[in-house]
Amino acid sequence: MPWRGAVSKHAPNLFSRYESIHETVMAQMRRGGFVVSDALVFTPLPKAILLEGTIDCQGQIRIDVRKRLDVLDDRGDDPLVQTIFYSYNVALAGRGTIFRYDSPHQNHRRFHHVHRYDVLSDDTEGTVERVPEDDWPTLGEVILEAQDWYYEHYDALQSP
Repeated sequence: MPWRGAVSKHAPNLFSRYESIHETVMAQMRRGGFVVSDALVFTPLPKAILLEGTIDCQGQIRIDVRKRLDVLDDRGDDPLVQTIFYSYNVALAGRGTIFRYDSPHQNHRRFHHVHRYDVLSDDTEGTVERVPEDDWPTLGEVILEAQDWYYEHYDALQSP
């Protein structure tokens, strides 16, 4: 069989595989020590599955997750799903948002994008950057980016 190239990280997947990958990544993140706990819940809907909740991390960083997986092919207990909406908001407790990744909005910013803030300087305006269509992050990648930010700003976070 000829090589057909790599499968996109956002390609449709069976929900059982999606959930298994999610649980494996979250367990790795907890073992790594940056993720302290998570309260993420999958909620089935008639034609979609929601993943919502929070992830508490070191340095009083919290990640709020809202994600909708559309059911593309209902296979009973193991539907074929694909992410069609997401918002990953990474915030520093008592200070504000560090960054937030969003899927395209219907009324504005009709492209994948990230909002970035200089939260340690009380920046509430931030900047918005376009994210390439095939390169928007997975939740695991967002957690790793939050972890990198934490270690890059560790000294400033320890100061009163």
